[in-house]
Amino acid sequence: MSRSMIQTIKQGAKRITYFIMVAVLLTTILPARTHVYASQVRLIIDNREVSGLDTPPVILENRVMVPARAVFEQVGGRVEWNELDRQITVYYGDDVLIMRIGNTAALLNGMYIRMELPPTIIGDRTLIPLRFPAEAFGFDVAWDPVGRAAILHSPFEDDPANPTPPPEPDTHEVDPTPPPIIEAPGLSRDISSVPITPVPHPATNIIDLLSPRETGADAYAIIASSPITDVNHFLMPDNRLVVDIYNAVSSLSGPFTAAGPVRAVRSSQFSRTPYITRVVFEIIGASDFSLALSYDRYTLTVAFAVNDISMIIPNSTAHSDTLLIQGDFQPSIRLSSSGFPNYMTVYIDNAYMSAPSATIQGGIFSTNFSTGQIPDGPAFVRIYMTSQWPAVSLAHGRDSIAITLHQGLTGVRYDFMTRELRLSRDVVTLDLSQVAYTEEYLLNRYSFTLPHGASGLGLGSLYVGDGSINSITLRQNLAGHTVIEFETARVMAFTIHTTEAYYIIRGNRPQDIYSFIVVIDPGHGGRDPGAGHHGIRESDLVLTVSHMVMEYLNANPNIRAYMTRHTDVTVANSWRAAFANQMADLYVSVHANAVSGRPTVSGIETLYMNHSRETHFTSRQFARLLQYEMIGATGAIDRGLRPRQNLIVLRDTHMPAALVELGFLTNQAEAARLATAYHQRLLAQAIYDGIVRAYQAYAPPR
Repeated sequence: MSRSMIQTIKQGAKRITYFIMVAVLLTTILPARTHVYASQVRLIIDNREVSGLDTPPVILENRVMVPARAVFEQVGGRVEWNELDRQITVYYGDDVLIMRIGNTAALLNGMYIRMELPPTIIGDRTLIPLRFPAEAFGFDVAWDPVGRAAILHSPFEDDPANPTPPPEPDTHEVDPTPPPIIEAPGLSRDISSVPITPVPHPATNIIDLLSPRETGADAYAIIASSPITDVNHFLMPDNRLVVDIYNAVSSLSGPFTAAGPVRAVRSSQFSRTPYITRVVFEIIGASDFSLALSYDRYTLTVAFAVNDISMIIPNSTAHSDTLLIQGDFQPSIRLSSSGFPNYMTVYIDNAYMSAPSATIQGGIFSTNFSTGQIPDGPAFVRIYMTSQWPAVSLAHGRDSIAITLHQGLTGVRYDFMTRELRLSRDVVTLDLSQVAYTEEYLLNRYSFTLPHGASGLGLGSLYVGDGSINSITLRQNLAGHTVIEFETARVMAFTIHTTEAYYIIRGNRPQDIYSFIVVIDPGHGGRDPGAGHHGIRESDLVLTVSHMVMEYLNANPNIRAYMTRHTDVTVANSWRAAFANQMADLYVSVHANAVSGRPTVSGIETLYMNHSRETHFTSRQFARLLQYEMIGATGAIDRGLRPRQNLIVLRDTHMPAALVELGFLTNQAEAARLATAYHQRLLAQAIYDGIVRAYQAYAPPR
């Protein structure tokens, strides 16, 4: 059988499959769910068992499902049900999560996420999967297979012995018609064919993690010393696949080899009560995956599918050219303009190219395209240009991506490979000393304001969507100046320089241009004020001291500092850790202490967590430097270093991290000192000095 005949059969089969799927969707209201067990599933929140629920938690396809309203209102949230749209909206603090019955796509604060199971209706009650929504709000979630209990720890619980009360329910006006749920673009899909069922076994050790190069397949193998009890997995919004192995002690040391669609692999002992080994795969773009246990349950295989690019369909209109690239699932692409002005290259990661080259009929910007495969590398499409170089827009489908070439801004070109916006010096003349740069990193927004004379560039937007930069907009401010605004997907650091032909604005990772990066995290904030005694709110005190620390750090040319909040706003602990993990070499969380019924207790202490991944400079060493400086500066009682294993901001950060407790607000004399600007300055200077000493002792990996 010829290759062209195989291609024709494959395309026909894909169309038939598509129409069958449409027919099924049109005739099905809710997918059938099996394996529901409701016996003795317990729910424990902040060490307190929840009882008396009108609908008990159940296990559905090996996942704990809970009644949305009853559970989230237990922790101070609010739940609304929209019967018309079959939609559940959960408000918790400043977070809003929108879910729809039967749909695994959800909307968290405007960002699409995908859940492991969709919400469903059993009887007359709405049940939602517990783990993903709870972790989205910053809860720690664990499963006790022996006691058959789902265990939650509140994100506002800094001290399990003295938990902070949950925030009050949100009572402000809300939009009664929230945005509709649609399928999340650019996410990987779980194509596991056989569910992993829990089977009781003694605790095991995870002894090895083999890469695809070692397994000889497009798969990783996680090896245990004895049978594995249970496995859970979920996909994060940024395409991180999280795999939790229950009743398992980690003996993994790393680093681990990444290959194919996986950028990086890391592992940790996520929990010790119960024992859970966590392995995280950072997936490049969208790549289907599957999990399977071997028959003897000694080996967990995590496999990643290779995308077969079977069709490339060109189309031209009076104003644009479009290439629809079709695969088994949504292609993950990178664009390069290195062939300017002759051609543009589209690299497709984790893919095999089976689509042929072709001529583009009637193209305005393009004449033809060629396809190919780099040995042991990505597939590619090379688009050959006419005399005009276009702007590029992208549109994502479930198994395709559309690349549209259209008229761009005058003299403006973006290079996807180098993350460079190039402004032609034939169109605009700039004095770079007069260009103002504004950085709003907590909003993922950065802008350059150009002096008068830049109007020749025009106004408009370029969609980028390369994983770092979402879009670039040229607009005019009230003073008539041209503003170039970047909306990003992560923290970035932009630079501007000139060449003979261009002014180049480049988007960099902060660690690519700064030698040492520190994240200062003022604890609590917003709906979580922390401790409050003798007229002092913890969230206000630590914010003031953190601003002082930032003042010292910003004056040091060797250190770049960021803060997790600048004002009194609510910040989830999981977000604080994720923010620091983007770029930080050191992390300091700033808090104040309190203990009820013991007004004489005072002093400073520093918390840390031991991590197996730490080597030549550890969190304990960093904590010791901070504690030493704070005691020396203030003369306070030295309460020493305190190891803590269950604080999210210490457990989930990937760099040396410490949490400083500045003193006890429940001690009247110490609270009075903490209220003075003089004492606050002493503490801020001491924290800064501890950071500088760490900078001198620690050469961070780059």
